Amino acid sequence: MRQDKEFDFKGYLKRRKRFIASNKKKSFVILDGEGKIMLSVPHAVRQVRLGRGKYAEPNTLALALAVREKVNVPIIAKTACFNDDANFDLLCPYRYDLKDYILKNKIKYLIDIHSLAERREQDINLGVNFGMNIAPDEKMFDYIQKLFSESGFKVYVDNPFNGGMRTISSFISKECGIWTMQLEINSKFLLKEENVEWLLKLISVLVEMFEKVNSKKDEKPTKKVEKKKS
Repeated sequence: MRQDKEFDFKGYLKRRKRFIASNKKKSFVILDGEGKIMLSVPHAVRQVRLGRGKYAEPNTLALALAVREKVNVPIIAKTACFNDDANFDLLCPYRYDLKDYILKNKIKYLIDIHSLAERREQDINLGVNFGMNIAPDEKMFDYIQKLFSESGFKVYVDNPFNGGMRTISSFISKECGIWTMQLEINSKFLLKEENVEWLLKLISVLVEMFEKVNSKKDEKPTKKVEKKKS
């Protein structure tokens, strides 16, 4: 698995801050890209759910932008709080614009990135709604679970969050009929410079997955050949 010999952690953080600052008047931004896979970052800024404020998960966006630098993956990300929560609100421009982009650009895979509290025992949680959201390609789920595990992460599935009910992953799975995953990452790997080696592993795993997805050829349905009656 490829890793950078040197990594500018401060530059990694500044890139996110500049991005938010330049888009602070917009609720969210879609960055066009290439390939069949897309990243969603709905909690890059503070949210409001049922009238209560929720902390931002800022370095989920920093991670997404770092991955994009390597593979030009399309991204949708929240850049301002409009008293909403894109991963909870059912009537939400974020998720409907995401749906339109996916259908228009023939996206086949969506990863919705979130962070876990540092106190959690999980390093990585793969939320797949008890398998429903990954039904279009279960082998890809096995592949990414193996990548994270072999990189040394403690991986859980649907624990503590399963990516079901009102989530973006569940919505897009149902509306677009594609493979989706709610990827939860322990914040200690995203926020602390002393854990930069683990951050590089995260970036490397995601880059490898994207390259794998984009190298896959779409399977064409086989035509049945009818035998002529003699």
